[in-house]
Amino acid sequence: MRLKTIWIAWMAILLLACNQQYRIVEMSGTLVEMNSSFDTPSHGEVGALVQSYKTELDREMNEVIGRSARFMDYKRPESLLTNLTSDVMKAYGDEHLPGGADIGVMNVHGHRATLPEGTVTIGNLYEIYSFDNTITFLELKGSDLEKMFDAYARIGGAGISSNVKLIIGGRKVKSVTIDGQPIDKNKIYHIVTLDYLAEGNDNMSAFRDAVANVNTGITLRDVMIDWVKEQTRRGDEIESVLDGRIVVKN
Repeated sequence: MRLKTIWIAWMAILLLACNQQYRIVEMSGTLVEMNSSFDTPSHGEVGALVQSYKTELDREMNEVIGRSARFMDYKRPESLLTNLTSDVMKAYGDEHLPGGADIGVMNVHGHRATLPEGTVTIGNLYEIYSFDNTITFLELKGSDLEKMFDAYARIGGAGISSNVKLIIGGRKVKSVTIDGQPIDKNKIYHIVTLDYLAEGNDNMSAFRDAVANVNTGITLRDVMIDWVKEQTRRGDEIESVLDGRIVVKN
C-alpha cells in the first residue's frame, strides 16, 4: 500500500510540473487483485490467427543453419563469442571496404545469449543478437583509436578482432599492436563496428570524433546468419578460440 501511495503522489507532482493550470483537489485509490475473474473466453478466430503466425514463426526460428564445435559465452577480457563476432565483423569489412578493415570492434553485452554446442538455428542467432544494431564503417585517426583502447583498459576489455594484441595493467594500456605494428597517431584506421557504438555509447566516446561514418543498414544479426550458412556450405563447423588478444596483468 505504501508503494501505491508513493506512486500516486509522484504522478501528482508530475501533473503539477507539466501544467500549472491544473490543481489536484481530491485524490483516492484502491487496490484491485488481478486474478482469473478478469479472464474472458478465448476468441476462436483470433486464437486461430495468432496460432497460424506462431506456427510460421516457429518454423523459421527452428531452421537449422549450422553446427557449433563448442559452447560459447561472452565476457571480459575476451571470450569465445566476443572473439567470434569481432572476427566476423572484420571479415565483413575486409570484403566490403576497398582497402579492407583494420579492426573489428564489438561490445560484450551486444550479445544477449550464449551459443550452444551442436545444432545452431536461426532462433539461436536472434537470441544472441537480439538488437537491430547495424554494421557501421568508421574512419578514425590513430590518436582517437588510442583513446578507444584506453577505454578498453578501463573496462577490462571487450570484443576485438584477432589481429589486435592488447595488454592491460592497472586499468591502463601497457601495449597495443594492430597486425604487429604500434598505433600511428596520424594514420586513418578503418573500423568495423555497430551503429550503437559509433554513436559513442558503451564507453566508445572516441568514436564520436571519427572523420567518416558510414552506416551500412545491414544488421549484425543478418551478417552472422549469412556467415554461419556459408560455413555450413563449406562443410565447416562454427569455431572460435581464446588466443590472448587481450591480456590483463595485475
